[in-house]
Amino acid sequence: MALVITQAPKLDLDGTRWVDIDKGVRLKIGSAGNPKFKSHHALILRHQAAVDSRYGVGTEGFDPSNTEIAEIESMDDMLVDLVCKHLILDWEGVEEADAPGVDAEYTQERGKLLIAVRPDVYFLALKTGSDIAMRAEEKTKETVGKPSRRTNGAGTGQARKTRKSAGSTNA
Repeated sequence: MALVITQAPKLDLDGTRWVDIDKGVRLKIGSAGNPKFKSHHALILRHQAAVDSRYGVGTEGFDPSNTEIAEIESMDDMLVDLVCKHLILDWEGVEEADAPGVDAEYTQERGKLLIAVRPDVYFLALKTGSDIAMRAEEKTKETVGKPSRRTNGAGTGQARKTRKSAGSTNA
């Protein structure tokens, strides 16, 4: 007799999920479907497109030695800010070196420090946030695809269709 053990997908309560990144350390990740995340991401992409256009990136006129380019915040930094602001929402088990044994409160700046030390956290947050958004979208499609049960109209205001009597002249 063969047994197959399947792991049920984790529930994403309130569009978030706790993810273990190390023994005793876990992060609370939010959805990449969050409107604030999507809006901020679109803003970064528009900014980058404007910068690329201004300096002729991808054209023969592009000069990588242009000193103005070095002063522009890198897209990597902006995307790390995005993840630390909208996807990584909280953590447990992270301590500051100055206060061992005491959990440090999550802040966007501390999140950036964690990503500087552990770049894999950035990719884990993106993957998890995207997974949460995709599962929420699938759940919505499932729900929308199922027809609702007809009612008598008391709760929803939509009554069942009734048959007209054979002698009715009203259409």
